[in-house]
Amino acid sequence: MDTKIHEMKKVILHLHLDGALRPETVREWLEEDGTTLSLEDVKTRLMVDKDCKNLNEYLEKFDIPSQVLQNAGRIERATYELYEDLANQNTIYAEVRFAPSKHLEKGLSYEQVVEAAIRGLEKAKGKYKVDGNLILCCMRGNDNQDENIKTVQVAKKYLGKGICAIDLAGAEALFSTANFADIFAMAKQNNIPYTIHAGEADGPESIRKAIEFGTKRIGHGIRCIEDKGLMQEIREKGITLEVCPTSNIQTQAVEGEHPIEKLYRSGILTTINTDNDTVSNTNIEQEYEWVLRDTGLTYSDLIQMNINAARAIFNSVQTKASLVSEINRQKDNRDSEKSAT
Repeated sequence: MDTKIHEMKKVILHLHLDGALRPETVREWLEEDGTTLSLEDVKTRLMVDKDCKNLNEYLEKFDIPSQVLQNAGRIERATYELYEDLANQNTIYAEVRFAPSKHLEKGLSYEQVVEAAIRGLEKAKGKYKVDGNLILCCMRGNDNQDENIKTVQVAKKYLGKGICAIDLAGAEALFSTANFADIFAMAKQNNIPYTIHAGEADGPESIRKAIEFGTKRIGHGIRCIEDKGLMQEIREKGITLEVCPTSNIQTQAVEGEHPIEKLYRSGILTTINTDNDTVSNTNIEQEYEWVLRDTGLTYSDLIQMNINAARAIFNSVQTKASLVSEINRQKDNRDSEKSAT
């Protein structure tokens, strides 16, 4: 592992809880539920193959996480363990997202699900030098409007108490972003911040709709590269892209060269994220290594993208400024070391 990458102060905007479970923990839970599998078998069921065909196939890897995350203790532990893992990678702030509606099969309420995740977050924050908040995902689908409305209501109830925003996730190509205008109108009415998955499995029009809904952040958003006018709009409006390179390649959201460098060089506020550490078999340090190896971006660019991320978090101006200051101190120290040699 590159020491400079490990020491870099990291801010993560786009990371799914159920896509980042420790395989060892999932194996333990499966055994508790009566299914005994080897660790390798668990990893095979949780992680995508190299020949993953598309986002829909990628999303199949969430079946087991949904199966095992059906009680409050496990949700709390999963959240704690993820933030513990992030702290060990020198992540100083992370916004982790999940859909409460996916964890109700054994009788939990939306509130119980959310409270369990908040407990796990607070426990990790108390033990490690890591900060963060949780984003609640509404889901794309035909018959889930009531579930999404409930998710927005719960987000309002816990806003500022561990919850910082909502999101729209799921099969983008199958369920158009345009179909969920009412959800974001409701969020706006209740002063709930939001990000929207767009421009991953679907094209520029999906991103345009997300911008029309008033979002200041786009989950992925990489297919704006297909529309120069849209890129200009994103740049002029100061919208931040939550880019997840490894995931984008696995889901076939990009063909050929990943556009992250072009997006960043164009002046678009670009950030680097993992999406799903376990499903994609990655972590934030591996993402940075990929960027340095497979693009022309540099350590300084990685630092700038962390500053972009810090400025885009769903949190107070003071917290943003504190994170930017911490990242800049690291940059200043590095510059001082260079001038001394």
